[in-house]
Amino acid sequence: MTSPRSGLRAAVLGMGFMALAGIASAQEAWHTMTGPEQTFTAELPASPKYTEAQAATAAGVAYTTHQYQLEHEGAAYVVQFVAYPKDVVVADPQWVLRQALDRTAAGMDGGKWTSTNFVKLKGALAVDAVGQRGGSEVRSYMVLKGRQLFTLVHIGAAGSAVSPETERFVASLKIAQ
Repeated sequence: MTSPRSGLRAAVLGMGFMALAGIASAQEAWHTMTGPEQTFTAELPASPKYTEAQAATAAGVAYTTHQYQLEHEGAAYVVQFVAYPKDVVVADPQWVLRQALDRTAAGMDGGKWTSTNFVKLKGALAVDAVGQRGGSEVRSYMVLKGRQLFTLVHIGAAGSAVSPETERFVASLKIAQ
């Protein structure tokens, strides 16, 4: 015969295991996408829509911007990849990333990012920025590795820039060697 206390303990443990199984199931539900020529992978809550756009440098050299976009549960997830042509000067990665931040700041409330933090990702320079735009919070994470620019953007409700989902999205970026 079991005591009421051991029965309660078993019920609590059972609920705990079910909750852990639910968390594991939710984590497994994310979609791993692979960039062109297997240059990178990133995880999103579901499969994104892929588009590409042609652009040109100041000298007229064409290049392609690859974009993956997903709207999910009131948030937007965007992954972009660009391999810059040789006429784009990337010798100073911080300058290149700062220029990208300055261009995108024009769309932020007040024309600027609320915070920017330069960090390293496996030896490559990265910048993690947060800003506000039209009542939404925007987090942009850009990594410049050689001539390759990887950008992850999350747009969501206030406070979402540091949510577990956004942290998982940003941390999921894996760049091929």
